[in-house]
Amino acid sequence: MIKDQILDSRNIPQDEVAERQTDMGKQKLVTTNNTAKQQKISRKQRMLANPDVKRWYDNLARGSPLTADVRVRRLDKFCEIHEITPMELAELGMKDLRTVTNLLEDHITWMEEKDYAPGYIEDFVKSVKSWLREFDVDIRRKLKIRNQDYTPTLQNERVPNAEEMSEILSRATLRASVMISLMAKSGVRPEVIGNHDGTDGLRIKDLPDIVIHQGVAKCINAPNRIIVRRELSKARHQYFTFSTSSGTKKLLAYLNDRLASGEPLHGDSPVVAPDYVYKTNRGNNKNKPFLPTRQVSSVIRETFRPRFKWRPYVLRAYFDTELLIAESKGKIAHDFRAFFMGHKGTIEAKYTTNKGILPEILIKEMRESFKRSEEFLDLEITKEDPILQQKEEAQDAIQNATPEELGKVLEMLQTLNIGKTSQAKE
Repeated sequence: MIKDQILDSRNIPQDEVAERQTDMGKQKLVTTNNTAKQQKISRKQRMLANPDVKRWYDNLARGSPLTADVRVRRLDKFCEIHEITPMELAELGMKDLRTVTNLLEDHITWMEEKDYAPGYIEDFVKSVKSWLREFDVDIRRKLKIRNQDYTPTLQNERVPNAEEMSEILSRATLRASVMISLMAKSGVRPEVIGNHDGTDGLRIKDLPDIVIHQGVAKCINAPNRIIVRRELSKARHQYFTFSTSSGTKKLLAYLNDRLASGEPLHGDSPVVAPDYVYKTNRGNNKNKPFLPTRQVSSVIRETFRPRFKWRPYVLRAYFDTELLIAESKGKIAHDFRAFFMGHKGTIEAKYTTNKGILPEILIKEMRESFKRSEEFLDLEITKEDPILQQKEEAQDAIQNATPEELGKVLEMLQTLNIGKTSQAKE
């Protein structure tokens, strides 16, 4: 119906429509010149066969390849629903802005009636607007989306507690436990471990405190520092974070397992590599050194299921929550916590001003602050170890004690000759 209205407004003969729809559509089978096998051409490849779509896609990819992929998929779906090609949509926008605006507004109404998530609807609006701007067509009407900030998948999501985190790590494989630890104990995003197309990710040279000596990986300075290069940073700035003692142990075990299997590791080697034994990097991902972001998320999600229904990103929320608790107890400064999360702030500004070099005294203080906060990030270990749990309870009792109670404790220690080093020497 919408297609007929558009065609009527433009007076395009129906026989021309079939020819114009060749720049998008469903998958087709083609035969290559080199082999007799038939290969599938994806919808994305068919869309990018159009030079105008390719130019638009490349421009978006310069800012974010992931955003470019999402936009081209949403545009393809929008055109499929309304039985119109991307070029027809652009031509309609240049000829009749009101009609194409009405089309997009009616599409919002249709998706809301189908009960799609507001964020999903917003993706369609952004994609169509972005495509039209490629032809200098700017939709000026303010298009409303009902409950635009509502995220139904996140309404009942909470961060794991100590027992649940312990269970997650216990059921994970060695490689999966490293991914989980990097997100939950260091706060990195999944695209830091491996970017969206598996061409870049966290490398061993990004871990300056990890060395490989005589075929064995070792940590020479704790806590282990993790440098997130600007190419991997969502905010496009370089920053660093640290890894807890338990996270570092899992990482070393994983690296040493790969070394023992005969894999040569060097500075450019991926921290988390594809599983070369089972050849999971097939198709377009073949021979790529890193796991794509979607595969990183998939491995973590499989570890959660069926026991937990969380998204993988809940692990990063766990990191932020535990450091927030540590901040409330005076263990870490707010600026340090924001910096470790990869957010821009005062420390980031100083980091950028100094061309990626912070004063050693500041790095040392950040390291010490993270070390003081480890007990909150490795909370599942504290709960399992009764000695560590008693130590934590004693520290809390001392912090919350009144001056009179502290005086009584001091008298008791003096009675037991604890702290009287001069008398002990005599």
